[in-house]
Amino acid sequence: MKAVLIFLLLTTILHAEFLVSNVEITIGDIQSDGGARVHESVQFLMFGDYSSSLYDSGISQNSLSYWSSITGLKDVKMHVNTANVHIQDFRLRPQPRTSCNPIQGTCHGELILDYWAYPTINDSTPVPGTGLFNLDKYKPRTTRYTLNPTSLSFTTTEEGSVVLDENTNLIIQLPVDSILLDVNPYTEEDLDLPEHISELSWNDIVLVKFSLVFDVEEGIDKEISDFFTNISLNISETLSTAEGFALIILIAILIGSYLYIVMAKRRGED
Repeated sequence: MKAVLIFLLLTTILHAEFLVSNVEITIGDIQSDGGARVHESVQFLMFGDYSSSLYDSGISQNSLSYWSSITGLKDVKMHVNTANVHIQDFRLRPQPRTSCNPIQGTCHGELILDYWAYPTINDSTPVPGTGLFNLDKYKPRTTRYTLNPTSLSFTTTEEGSVVLDENTNLIIQLPVDSILLDVNPYTEEDLDLPEHISELSWNDIVLVKFSLVFDVEEGIDKEISDFFTNISLNISETLSTAEGFALIILIAILIGSYLYIVMAKRRGED
């Protein structure tokens, strides 16, 4: 009986316990190709010396699966659907323990995730339905961005609506000079679309029929710059081929012939 009690005591002591306190997912730096930078902060409480020592021993670990296993927290993950999003430059940075309370035996921990989320590319073409945003260049210099809800990874209802609890914050930072055309749901009753808004956020809400649509219009100077850049690239690509090399020789012959004729004509006049 005594051995059983000792075993139960050791099991209790060596049980790691973590509790989520705040999760914040920020989507920003939205690019013209549909890519976006995602920054995630997962903050939690750890209880007991064993949890703290376990956290400290893994402070140099940057494996998401490692931290998911150690903490047992469902929010220790990327909140994008990797089946629909191509991830690049992933970084995970565990932060040192803070605000430790020796009386309560608690400490605060935080995991920071940074990565780029892009559409999946097949033969240099984005695969439809992938990436955080669907793009439609429906008129010159203007691109329409429509959020792709299937690219997100949150708890959902049976109907597919995204569920954000009171500890989860989703933030989307819109590009500079973008025009917001549609958003649902949105809590500001006096929102008059279309509108210039820099940031949208949701917390403690069920995102029923989640929708976000905005336009980004490029300046005429950007169109001119892209035009001459494309010309330069086309010329460079052409000259790097065998046909391009032959064209260079032909141009050189024509210029040389012209100069020879001009010089010969001048000698005749003299």
